[in-house]
Amino acid sequence: MLTVSLMATSCYYDEMPAEPVTPIPETVSYSKDIQPLWDTDCISCHKTGATSPDLTAANSYLALTKNNKYVIPGDAASSSLHKSLVGDGAAIMPTAGKWSDSKIALVDKWINAGALNN
Repeated sequence: MLTVSLMATSCYYDEMPAEPVTPIPETVSYSKDIQPLWDTDCISCHKTGATSPDLTAANSYLALTKNNKYVIPGDAASSSLHKSLVGDGAAIMPTAGKWSDSKIALVDKWINAGALNN
């Protein structure tokens, strides 16, 4: 009887395990914090000669910020990049699945801080 009782309770979860929280740096660096996200999760589709914007290291900053097409410095919520990351009226990017809240918060912090090329 004890074995059955232990088996019945050993697989019970009150809640789903929390997603690990990645600390966001005080100052977000485009080259150190943002570009690596593109390199890891986006570059397979968003490379030179493929789907816009071109997120290769040599082209990504200008591709995202030129004419405020994807990024509106200081206004993440209005930026189409943010909307794609959260699925706000746009398809979720990356297509492999929605990013963690901490990755999205990192990109938003960079945009809200002026989307600097640092």
